Amino acid sequence: MRASHVRYTILALICFLYFLSYLDRSAISVTAPAMIKEFHFSKATMGFVFAAFAFTYALLQIVGGTLGDRFGPRAVLSFLMAWWSVFTAATGAAVNFFTLFTARLLFGLGEAGGFPVSTRALSSWFPKNVRGSLQGILHACSRTGGAVSPIIVVAIVAWAGNWRYVFFALGAVGLVWAVAFYLMYRNVPADMPGINKQELDYIRGASSTNPDAPQQQAIPWGQILASRDVWLLTLAYFAYGYTFWIYLTWLPTYLTDARHISFGALALAVTVPLAGGVPGDLVGGWLSDYIYKRTGDLNLARRTLIAGAFIGTVVFILPAIYVGNVTAAIILLALAMFMLECAVSICWAVAMDLGGQNFSGTISGIMNTGFGVAGILSPVIFGILVDRTGSWLVGFFIGSALLMLGAIAIVYVNATHQVGNT
Repeated sequence: MRASHVRYTILALICFLYFLSYLDRSAISVTAPAMIKEFHFSKATMGFVFAAFAFTYALLQIVGGTLGDRFGPRAVLSFLMAWWSVFTAATGAAVNFFTLFTARLLFGLGEAGGFPVSTRALSSWFPKNVRGSLQGILHACSRTGGAVSPIIVVAIVAWAGNWRYVFFALGAVGLVWAVAFYLMYRNVPADMPGINKQELDYIRGASSTNPDAPQQQAIPWGQILASRDVWLLTLAYFAYGYTFWIYLTWLPTYLTDARHISFGALALAVTVPLAGGVPGDLVGGWLSDYIYKRTGDLNLARRTLIAGAFIGTVVFILPAIYVGNVTAAIILLALAMFMLECAVSICWAVAMDLGGQNFSGTISGIMNTGFGVAGILSPVIFGILVDRTGSWLVGFFIGSALLMLGAIAIVYVNATHQVGNT
């Protein structure tokens, strides 16, 4: 009898979570020009609205990941999706800065544990030698959500005549996912309806994972917090996040104000750079796994590629902000995003390498805290710099400098040092 493929159903569910998470969080960047006009915001004020999500997103990354490790992803992930979907809808009901800022804070609270708990959810279902590709698929789905967000948002606004309906619709879709995941997912593969012995043997034989029993162990906080590898990985992911948050929050306004692109043409102009990240996720994850399978050298497959991706991003993003031709600028921004995203799936694979089956949620939560902190600082600093200098260039320079720092930090991470599992 051939092995069943239940694990791919689980992967599909998580892929849609990643897709929806970025659709939810990036929709506000497309509606930002309308919000600025309706609420009479300055760019600095809008920067704080962008950052509100990241305040709570950063604060509860570790908590969310740890809850997934301790209590299992089924209940935790279903609750988190339901929570953030309610406050996605609440964004559409905002009437002033306070209500909008509060809705985004509470939205970030729900999304905080989404990726760490998802990582934990999949760690019991897939072997070590496909972790890079697995994370590449997941993050390609998330970046697809971000890339198609301008198209979906513009279409809904054109149909409904108001930016608020975008958030109402997205909130409803998320609530449906939360119910579906709770009904379909099981924390232990052996408990999953439809799975057969051959698939369990594959999971058991291809990795150290035990698909027959849950692994609820006390979190070894002393070892985790003392790990240099964990903190250097977090620093590198902060550097990645700083530039990524510029794309996710300010790109539509940059293209509107600095490149003078109309709202009607904005959907395509924003989609192209963001879409550049989708093949980057897939290529980075696949290439990392390929090198690991061919050489057996985990560090060569992980940290070398991440450092190269960071440097490659800088090579493309600096000319992108200087070139006069708008089409050339958009293409260069897309190539920079491609290089940037080559790193992201590998970073998450390193978090899985360091945490193993039992603590990958906690360690990926710590790493993603760096991304969340970048999300607090990047939109605010970028907006303030534009207001005070009248230039869009300085914010891109800061992001490029941080990427070079991240490239240095990642080469000192040893992905073979599994934390708390010895």
